[in-house]
Amino acid sequence: MSRLKPSPEAQEWGKRQAARSPRWTDQKWERIATILGVAINPADPELKQDDEATEHRREAA
Repeated sequence: MSRLKPSPEAQEWGKRQAARSPRWTDQKWERIATILGVAINPADPELKQDDEATEHRREAA
């Protein structure tokens, strides 16, 4: 079964919405992880992509 991909316009809209949303600090992520009893793996490829996207938005601002 093929998966539908969002249009480039939809992807750009999503990126704009994400850029406007509040960001959690590392300390807040750590508090939530402690409360939930989970470990956040900084080597996770998805987290690395998020970090790179955040850094890119900071450079563009």
